[in-house]
Amino acid sequence: MKKQKVRHKTILIPWFTDFLSPLIPAIAELAGYKFVNCPKTSKTSAEIGLKYGNNEVCYPATLVLGDLIAELQTGKYDLHNVAVAITQTGGQCRATNYLALIKQGLKNAGLGHIPTIAVALGGVYQNKQKDFKLPVFKIFNIVLHAFFFGDILNQIFSAAVVREKEKGKSQQLFDFYMDEARKIVLENKSKKFFQLLENAVNDFNSLKIEDKKLEKVGLIGEIFVKYNSYGQAHITNWLRGQGIEVETPPMTSFFMQAFINQAVNRKNGINRISRLMLNWFPLFYRVLNNRLKKFEKIAQPSRFYHPHEDIFEIAGHAKKIIDLANQFGEGWLLAGEVAGFAQRGINRIVCIQPFGCIANHIVAKGIERRLKQFYPETNLLYLDIDGGMAEVNLHNRLHFLIR
Repeated sequence: MKKQKVRHKTILIPWFTDFLSPLIPAIAELAGYKFVNCPKTSKTSAEIGLKYGNNEVCYPATLVLGDLIAELQTGKYDLHNVAVAITQTGGQCRATNYLALIKQGLKNAGLGHIPTIAVALGGVYQNKQKDFKLPVFKIFNIVLHAFFFGDILNQIFSAAVVREKEKGKSQQLFDFYMDEARKIVLENKSKKFFQLLENAVNDFNSLKIEDKKLEKVGLIGEIFVKYNSYGQAHITNWLRGQGIEVETPPMTSFFMQAFINQAVNRKNGINRISRLMLNWFPLFYRVLNNRLKKFEKIAQPSRFYHPHEDIFEIAGHAKKIIDLANQFGEGWLLAGEVAGFAQRGINRIVCIQPFGCIANHIVAKGIERRLKQFYPETNLLYLDIDGGMAEVNLHNRLHFLIR
């Protein structure tokens, strides 16, 4: 597959989350590629994913496979001029094997000739793709600002939507600002995101809201089901319908934990990095953190936003509970997030994960007793999500948590 051909292919990507997915095609366009989002994940995705995959794999893998095949089967695309793409994290997680699962699923559906691309900033596993390259330095600033903007806008929206008097107004504002963000990405004017966030804060502050104190539930767990509405069986919307504010940790923390992990792994002799890289990591962290602080300062006047803890503070909480060498899946981050919620008085916490997600089962459930020692008021509910679960069962268990 030649580079020229790749750049002229339509590349389908599965829908991930409402506050990032709308921006990805615009970012890809800056990089010289035509990415197209699949429709939001649905029951059809789950059924098709199970048909051409199998029910032993990670539930998010079933859903993204179903998203891709369902879209390919619509007849909207030239199947000889299309590719599919998926992110790849690497490490000891089933997400590392999504590529192989998708390739096999496409083959089972009679679409084995369609190329599968791994989208990753680091190394790529199980996939030779010399013809697909991301111009990291060209798009770095716009990607960073778009990510921070989307993450903070989602936090503001989550607090506003459960308080609004005019139903649907928060969603209208959210959709408007995501569309404006998409336009800024296409312009490649990263500094415009500062003004856009200021405007968003002002507009959300002008919303008419119910003046009452709401109970809060913290939501942690595996990254896909935590942020994908269908992947989590819509439990966030269900809780909001019960008058509960759902607070989800910012996605920023998931990626910033790398600065902790590389230092811990080097100390433990798990990996070896050069002295140059060792010096580069703190510098890169300062750059990212300084940018994030600019966004948080703009968001500070919001009625619906509070700054989240620095990743080193979260790690400080976590290491009292679990060794920071536990990095599989969300690893020690789960302990840090629970501690952060508990210290803010959010004592009811839902941990969701795909059924059989070993990292979350072992880490989250394994540290419950230890967490109780430090935070005895904390009430943890573990929910496993897969294609065969009954939503009424999830709702019944949630009722016991919030009543």
